[in-house]
Amino acid sequence: MTLLVIAPDTDDTAGRFADFANRGGVPTVVAAEFGRVGITVRVTRDRVCRTRITIDEVEVSGVLTRGLGDWGHEPDTQRAFVSAERYAAFWSAVALWPGPVVNRPSARGFFPRLDPLELARYGAVAPPRTVILNAGSAPGTTMYRLPSWAMVDPDAPRSRFDVVQIGDSDPSRTRRVVLAGSTAFDVSTTGDRLDPDLADRVAPVISWLRRSGMDFVDFTVELEDGVTRLLDVSCWPDRRLFPLVEERVYTALLNRLTS
Repeated sequence: MTLLVIAPDTDDTAGRFADFANRGGVPTVVAAEFGRVGITVRVTRDRVCRTRITIDEVEVSGVLTRGLGDWGHEPDTQRAFVSAERYAAFWSAVALWPGPVVNRPSARGFFPRLDPLELARYGAVAPPRTVILNAGSAPGTTMYRLPSWAMVDPDAPRSRFDVVQIGDSDPSRTRRVVLAGSTAFDVSTTGDRLDPDLADRVAPVISWLRRSGMDFVDFTVELEDGVTRLLDVSCWPDRRLFPLVEERVYTALLNRLTS
């Protein structure tokens, strides 16, 4: 049994998960590029797929995807084409592979487009009260600079080139949740599992994420009287979000990948 984690070199969350798994006796390798990864995809005329993934020529038993780094930033056009073809091949292999995958790619992308408005359209949650702009101003209590999602002061001056998301959510009503495998943690408080009321309020969000193939995500909701607003969703939970339950999160991911 060998687990494969695909992640950029700078992703210390992936590295710490791999260290945790290795200490627990589950061989786990982090790969930032395709040099060590082998894939085979065979599709018959009757649409039967046979996929094989290896790392250092060892058969893989589970895959955690955390992104691929700068695969598309090759300055040479020929190398960029080869890199894009490798990316597409790996995307297909992981999407079709029958083994356990955390954050499995789909036809919608290597990572799906998780738009809170999509879920709001079905009436499962209320839409967020936010606006994205790069000039002018809008009232709000929280502001994030895009695409880094770094929080900034809403009243601080910014250039006309800054793209920001401004919202008027009430911090006292917001809860942040990390979903890892089959377990969800309330990381806005102590990091414990969800209390029954919160679990009921966010159940539509978790069901939507699972339908999208996502098993390791974090999201923020605002809870009003009888209304749940989904404020944001991320496919890249960082370990700094869950320091009090870091090992419990990694245990939940291991259970998902080794079941």
